[in-house]
Amino acid sequence: MSVILTLCCKRAHILHVEDRLRAPVNSALRHDVHALLRRGERRLELDLAAVQRIDAAGVGELIRTLNMTVAVNGALRIVNVTGRVREMLERARLFDVLAGDREVEQRLA
Repeated sequence: MSVILTLCCKRAHILHVEDRLRAPVNSALRHDVHALLRRGERRLELDLAAVQRIDAAGVGELIRTLNMTVAVNGALRIVNVTGRVREMLERARLFDVLAGDREVEQRLA
C-alpha cells in the first residue's frame, strides 16, 4: 500500500491511499497520519478511490487511524469509497462512522 499526501485547501488534508488495504498492511498510512497529527493538523480525509479491496487487516488499520485522530480531538473521514470496500465497511457497521461526522467537522471549523 502506498499513500500519497496532498495538502488541500483550508478544510482538510487529503491522503490518497493507493493499492490495497489488505494483509499485509504496511505502516505507510499510519506513519503519514501520525506525522500530520504531530504537525497539529486535525482534519484529515482518506481518499480511497484507488482502493479496490479491503480485508480485516485493512479495516483494523482504518480503525487505528481513526483512533489516532480522535485521540487528539481531530476528525477523520473516508471519501470516494469504491463498491467492494463500501460493502465490507457496511457489513462491519463502520461505513457511517468512517464516512464522517458533520458535527465534529462543524466543531473544528
